[in-house]
Amino acid sequence: MSSAIEYSRFSRGESCTEGGCKAKRYYIEDGKKFCQRGHEQTGFTQTQRDDDDWKDTGKKSRKLEVDKPRAERILSGRDAFELYLSCYQLILWKQCHWLVNAKGFPPELEIIVKDLWSLRVGALLKLGDEKSAYGSASGTLWSSGGEGDNTEDTDASGGRSASSRRSKTIVGEGSSPKLIETLGLCYLGMLLLRLPIGIGEIFKWVVKDEMVYTRAIKEVPKEMRNRLPAQHYSALEIRAPLKGSSIHGVVLELVEFYNRQFDMEFPSLNSPLLIFKHVRDLGLPIEIYAATRRLATLLEFDFSYPILHQRAYTTVSYPEIQLICMIVVATKLCYPFDDIERSPQSHLDPTTSKIDWEKWRDTMIEKPAAGLKRGEEIMVTDTDVLGMNDKQMDDYMDWYQRTWMDDRNSKMAEQILEFFPLKELPPQLDEEPNYERIVDLVKQVQSNLIVQKPKPIKRHQNDDIKQPGELYRRYRSTQDLPDDAKAFFGLAAQNTGIRLKTLVRGVFQLELRLEKMELAERKRNLSAKGQRELSSEDE
Repeated sequence: MSSAIEYSRFSRGESCTEGGCKAKRYYIEDGKKFCQRGHEQTGFTQTQRDDDDWKDTGKKSRKLEVDKPRAERILSGRDAFELYLSCYQLILWKQCHWLVNAKGFPPELEIIVKDLWSLRVGALLKLGDEKSAYGSASGTLWSSGGEGDNTEDTDASGGRSASSRRSKTIVGEGSSPKLIETLGLCYLGMLLLRLPIGIGEIFKWVVKDEMVYTRAIKEVPKEMRNRLPAQHYSALEIRAPLKGSSIHGVVLELVEFYNRQFDMEFPSLNSPLLIFKHVRDLGLPIEIYAATRRLATLLEFDFSYPILHQRAYTTVSYPEIQLICMIVVATKLCYPFDDIERSPQSHLDPTTSKIDWEKWRDTMIEKPAAGLKRGEEIMVTDTDVLGMNDKQMDDYMDWYQRTWMDDRNSKMAEQILEFFPLKELPPQLDEEPNYERIVDLVKQVQSNLIVQKPKPIKRHQNDDIKQPGELYRRYRSTQDLPDDAKAFFGLAAQNTGIRLKTLVRGVFQLELRLEKMELAERKRNLSAKGQRELSSEDE
């Protein structure tokens, strides 16, 4: 071969295509590639190159590496737990700050919640060498004058209803605080201030994404959450829709916790104002207020949380569920959902007016909107998506972007993200309670009441005339509810933050208790009557 031929080495992993040839060099001639032994290499195609490009043959080039930000060190052990408490407290502070500044709650609420949280942390950190951690984790954010996002000053979730409790409760002495406990602590602060706020209102604020909870992890500065280990990070994330019954359950467990650890007793509900609010929001006549108070006296309910430390409680053990169940029973007694004619005995009887339940349903039940109603997004399932219209799909995708899109460094290639750019969404404003609209709805329901003439029952009168309260019907399950009753039960359950099934079960339990009391009263009356008859015979 000519000595003018320039040989090049095969690249790593490449060899002559001729079987058995061990040549390590090759040359190119007339657009063809040959090994140093003259074997033509199959599958070779030469591309046209400028003369200057040939001068770079055999040279190596290195791509300049762009300086990447240094990864945050993920903490572990005690440091990770202290950071978790700081992140948790920041979320709790933001909830209190929103309640005071956006909803107009008294500033004392923030102080009370801070004290409750301090006791909770103190039970977690009992050892003497943990006092320094207690000091930094329990008071830094509140003492910083409200600058909760100042990370330089500072170094979960879901609950269970009583029916599904296990031997280990959510609020345990040695367990890490769960995210849902923040809602329970805020509620207990309201309870200590005797504010007429129900758990149902807190539940609505959460599902409408007004109160910090669903996006809680995004409220924590990136510098803090990027250093959390996986188990603590996931404890601040929401993986399933929140249930109102879970808040009821965690509040009861917190009451038990503070009673067991610090011998604390919480006051009863501000029942007069709460009953009035439920009666107003359900569009019921004011007579239901008096009937509910009378039932409470009869059943000896004081609407306070039980501190029996049981593993399970009945539905009516929860004071707010007690209250709404009694309102439903009083409504069924005065304004039943059937067509049976019941005549009041006098004009003083509250049943002289009768609710037109069909018109009540048209007035009080909201009509379906074109898009998704705020708070419904988190309830959407995969099958619901298939039946959505354009407006509903847009609402759902906007909610998903606000709630679940993480602002951490994405692992997905930027080239892929460029195909699906996201527009900047405007912040959602908090919904202001429209009390004027509520009053207008109540007035409209009151104007549709049917007036009944009283029919006093005379001696030896025909038994065909039914009195109010007769032929009272109980409903065991949601399938037994008539349409009007289902609409009323549904609105009552929604306002209390519980499921329709839970309310039906609670009302049924309350009715059984009333029936037992009635039977016991009848036995006492019969016994007393028999004793009087025996006494008269002896005389």
